[in-house]
Amino acid sequence: MNLTKLTATTIITLSLALPTGAAFSQEKEETVDQNLNQAEQNLDSAGDNLQDAGEALGDTIQNTGEAAGQGLENTGEAAQQGLENAGETVEQNYQQAEEQVQRTATEAEENINQAAEAAQTEIAETAAAIEQRSNWGWLGLLGLLGLFGLTGKSKTTKVEEHRNLESLEAPTTTVQNR
Repeated sequence: MNLTKLTATTIITLSLALPTGAAFSQEKEETVDQNLNQAEQNLDSAGDNLQDAGEALGDTIQNTGEAAGQGLENTGEAAQQGLENAGETVEQNYQQAEEQVQRTATEAEENINQAAEAAQTEIAETAAAIEQRSNWGWLGLLGLLGLFGLTGKSKTTKVEEHRNLESLEAPTTTVQNR
């Protein structure tokens, strides 16, 4: 804008200065009227130049405004597109994370099932090994002793104790079976 003002001022100054200088240095055959007419034409020309400069300045301002408007519109569209892209990226990341969680949960469930099956197999094998190593013969012997005890049930046992009060010896116990 300052360049436009400087140009306009320079044009006006030169338009006024040149014809005026020519009027002072006029030759005899030229008249003052001709010099004044020339000055008037120069002023008209300077006015036309100023009008053209004003129109050019208006066009420049209009073009600048249109460019700024287009720039704002482009910036708005780019921002909107950026937001849409960001939203899509967030959605994709969420879906990927959800799928990863699902896969991890499925893998964990499979691992737990495999561990449970392995534990059941190991427990069954351990129980079978313990059962094979166990000796159940002692139970049979206890059963036989119990049967022998039942056959001698009609017998009575009488315990007698003899004490000798005068001696310091321990009392003797005699067991008789009848």
